[in-house]
Amino acid sequence: MSVAQEKFSYVSPQEQQVERTSTKKEFSRRAIVRGKVLLTSCILTMFLAGVTVAYYFSQVAAVGFQITQLQKDLAYLQAEQEYLETQASQLLSLQRVEAIATTRLGMVKPDPNDVVLVAALPKSPQEGQKTQARNVFPEVAANTPGLKEDNQLDSSKKSPVIEAFVDMVSRWEQRI
Repeated sequence: MSVAQEKFSYVSPQEQQVERTSTKKEFSRRAIVRGKVLLTSCILTMFLAGVTVAYYFSQVAAVGFQITQLQKDLAYLQAEQEYLETQASQLLSLQRVEAIATTRLGMVKPDPNDVVLVAALPKSPQEGQKTQARNVFPEVAANTPGLKEDNQLDSSKKSPVIEAFVDMVSRWEQRI
């Protein structure tokens, strides 16, 4: 058998609605405040993320523009370098130098008899200077009064270039 329990607190249906709505309002106010804070923070976070992404895209665009400008400058400088190299090779060509020497400067080509061959410098300064002078320039050794028989050279006659110059001067003197 079942026995029904008795309720001693009788509340009218209107009072029950007031109690239910008051608890809902308190709970919903907290939830609304929390929801607003959460929604505001989400919107703020998304806005900051958007600003950050926009900043990085603008930086990428600026660097891309700089790269394009530098590539244009590089192409211009490479073209200018090629142009200058071709001009330099034209200016240094042997035909042009010869033409200027013969036309503007009045130079002439030397006779094969006027050419003097100069020997290279010895590998070490202690190699026989007298034997080198006698072997390479025998006429200089015979015609030069400064060349001594005991393997000593005058201080002004130590270089083969100077000896070649002395030889050339002695040849000119013989012609005159």
